[in-house]
Amino acid sequence: MAGTPSESPRVAAPAFTGLRPIAPPTSRYRISDAVFHALSESIRNLELPPGTAISEPGIAASLQVSRSPVREAFTRLVDLGLVTVVPQVGSQIAPISLREVEEAVFIRRALETSAFQQAILDGVPDVTEVQSLVDANVEAARVGDAVEFFETDERLHQAVFKLAGAPRIWEVIRGTKIQLDRLRWLNLSAALVNPELLVEHQQLVDALVARDAVLGAAVIDKHSTRVLTDTTRLRADNPTFFAE
Repeated sequence: MAGTPSESPRVAAPAFTGLRPIAPPTSRYRISDAVFHALSESIRNLELPPGTAISEPGIAASLQVSRSPVREAFTRLVDLGLVTVVPQVGSQIAPISLREVEEAVFIRRALETSAFQQAILDGVPDVTEVQSLVDANVEAARVGDAVEFFETDERLHQAVFKLAGAPRIWEVIRGTKIQLDRLRWLNLSAALVNPELLVEHQQLVDALVARDAVLGAAVIDKHSTRVLTDTTRLRADNPTFFAE
């Protein structure tokens, strides 16, 4: 009687250091949603940079979930153009789409300008929170804390929407600007030492206090489109990160 063949040694799936195990979701939050959020945020902040090979087993192992929710999240990421599937090769993080970056800039500029106008409509808004975030952003730049610099930048612009009485609009904007944020993270070291960004943040607060719609619109336009002027340099420095 023939002996039972021995099993081949099981190869461990690759771990992704930027990903952390997912906590059990609430009743209104599916595991696949948590996986999608974790992956999309890691793509947004370049913890998973363009061209990174990913696999269902590897992601499932890193997040400590089964492969089924990972498969669902992959499908959503492919639909958003954040993951590409190459036949006979596998899945990888998609390159940055400059067309989608430009669309996101357009959306953000239009909505933030409208939010600014709404915020000053009925009087001088309380800019205490915005000014505090501008000050924190300045401090982050001073000490070279790139992550805090990025996060305070996000929060101070979100605060403009809160002043307008429309805080959830910022979440809509965030959903449209993953490609834009990837470009911003790629440019973060340069942004951190650019004093013009800090000046523009303070000008935004001053325009709110002065209820100056013209100045506010001009500052938002200049500020939101600034990163587009760096695309040539960023593409030259990171040619494999961008779509043709």
